[in-house]
Amino acid sequence: MELKSILEGIERSDTRSVARAISIVETPSMHLERNLIIKGIYHKTGHAGIIGITGPPGIGKSTMIGNLCKMLSSENFKVSVLAVDASSPFSGGSLLGNRIRMQENLSRYGVFMRSLANRGLNGGLSRAVWDAVDILDAAGNDFIIVETVGAGQADLDIVNLADTVIVVLGPGLGDQIQAIKAGIMEIGHIFVVNKIDRDGSFIAIKDLEETLAFTTQGDWKIPVYGTNSLTMEGYGDLINGIKNHTTLAKSSPEFRRKRYREEMRIVMQDEVS
Repeated sequence: MELKSILEGIERSDTRSVARAISIVETPSMHLERNLIIKGIYHKTGHAGIIGITGPPGIGKSTMIGNLCKMLSSENFKVSVLAVDASSPFSGGSLLGNRIRMQENLSRYGVFMRSLANRGLNGGLSRAVWDAVDILDAAGNDFIIVETVGAGQADLDIVNLADTVIVVLGPGLGDQIQAIKAGIMEIGHIFVVNKIDRDGSFIAIKDLEETLAFTTQGDWKIPVYGTNSLTMEGYGDLINGIKNHTTLAKSSPEFRRKRYREEMRIVMQDEVS
């Protein structure tokens, strides 16, 4: 597929062209083609709301993403998902199986999903992740959900990429302690205690609310939501919170400048490495 055809396809939201473009930006040996693609689409970016979702493994992030996609799609929003792995998306049996099931579920709602191997410096988000977000943005998505796995540097870097960062935790105190140790508590715009049907969930919500009570981010007061992915309890509030914060972030010139500076830093870092 020629680059001109790929660029035209991205503009038409053609799934095959989008997938091919992401494959190119993931391939180190195709850096010239990557640069031409990003140059060709950059004027089309800036529309999508970028949602970062992070939190400890096994907390139900994938199911939550599926539910969010279903709800947003039902409101006629165009949504895509990037699932960022610490290594190859084709290794690790349980992770791979989970991703395949997730992709099959999302396709029912017309949602494009792609797993990305993350090879960023010191474990941070790689340039390929930023480029893939730009490609999906240029393809006309209203929301792009970026999921990070584990509690590494990529989870902390998501705050530089996303308009809205959602930190998903569970009823157990251990998750909160691990999140605090990893620095995740400092990057969230929205906190969610998932699986509120389990014991200790409302204590966890109260603990988080008390921890965040005096923490503000400009005009934004950080909310804590409780969700049940089986009954969909709490998802209406979560969707409203996402929309409200994304609108606020996108209207902030300082946030736009910060994101642009970070993207330029990633590009320069990649060029000299």
